[in-house]
Amino acid sequence: MRGGVAVGVVASIAALCAPAASASVASSRATSKVELVQVRSSFETTTRSVSRDIGISVPLPDGHAMWIFGDTGIWQRSGTRWTEPKFIDGSSALLVNYQRGQVPRGGEFPTGKPTRFVAVPTNVYMPNGSGRKCQYPTAAFAARWPTGAAVVPTNDSQVLITYSVVCVVHEATIPVISSAGWGYELYNWRKHRVVRGPREVFVPRHNGAKLKPSLLFGDPIYSDGNLTMFSSHCTQAFVGCASGHVWSVTIPATTAALDHLGSYPPRELPIEAPSRWQALGVSVGNFPSGLRLIETTSIGGDYRIFSAPTVAGPWHLERTGTLPGCPSRTRFCFALEGHPELSTPTELFVSYKHPGTGPPVGHIVVSAIPD
Repeated sequence: MRGGVAVGVVASIAALCAPAASASVASSRATSKVELVQVRSSFETTTRSVSRDIGISVPLPDGHAMWIFGDTGIWQRSGTRWTEPKFIDGSSALLVNYQRGQVPRGGEFPTGKPTRFVAVPTNVYMPNGSGRKCQYPTAAFAARWPTGAAVVPTNDSQVLITYSVVCVVHEATIPVISSAGWGYELYNWRKHRVVRGPREVFVPRHNGAKLKPSLLFGDPIYSDGNLTMFSSHCTQAFVGCASGHVWSVTIPATTAALDHLGSYPPRELPIEAPSRWQALGVSVGNFPSGLRLIETTSIGGDYRIFSAPTVAGPWHLERTGTLPGCPSRTRFCFALEGHPELSTPTELFVSYKHPGTGPPVGHIVVSAIPD
């Protein structure tokens, strides 16, 4: 899932197993020199580390790129001991310099220090039907978790940011996440301010009911006056995903269409037989080699790469693999995202949360995998 800690799959890492690849599909581990490189900001030092969830990037017209993250913890070291004096629920962002084939580095955006990027929602309710607000101490927190971003082609000062609205509740030691709504905002990156939104298109219900996973859209792609977004859901999950769904929706690239509830009938994304969707999550983008859909299939870092002639598909399985450094000995890998602006015609640059990299609970890293 996007934007926060992946939960709902609890099993021993030693039990990890991935679906066998077809004999006609390439399967490999990455052999690139770019493996497990941390995405770091100038705020980080030898005694200060920023641990984030997910890393969505959007290249800007001035040659920079904006990275938008999920929940963000600031960790401080004293001697050999690390503590977390600050936690930002929801999101944070970086503005980075980037070059194709290299791992970016930049500064905390827009203030120079880690800060919440997408505003906290106030209209989220507990998922137990009580009608109580999702807020501390009844819940852990409510948040808007980013699911995708793209520059608006008719106004390149604006970035469309899509997000899910969630309630995070602690049950024992496990955070339980309820996705209650979905929406978007338009952000002017030149002026550092939101110009429209945040707007909940699917408003959280007072009884705390979950929103259908088919309506939790992300990965916006503009093309020919239209906007296409994607969603996914695993229906048979135990460590890996045995079966699931991937949907898309294509709407006119206007704010009127974005605001209209009737714009969002999800369409099952066609996949070439004999493959079937096995998505714990997906990331879709226009890479140097063409359209690619990267599907996460297990918490051990297993993935599949699909290609298609258009966003409508059909999608063809090209390659399977396992992310460098995954599975970790202690925890699982998650939040796999593709980055077309960093990728080359032969390698896809991807980011993911690796629990064994960076003190003490992991870091967003970039690796290059074969295309």
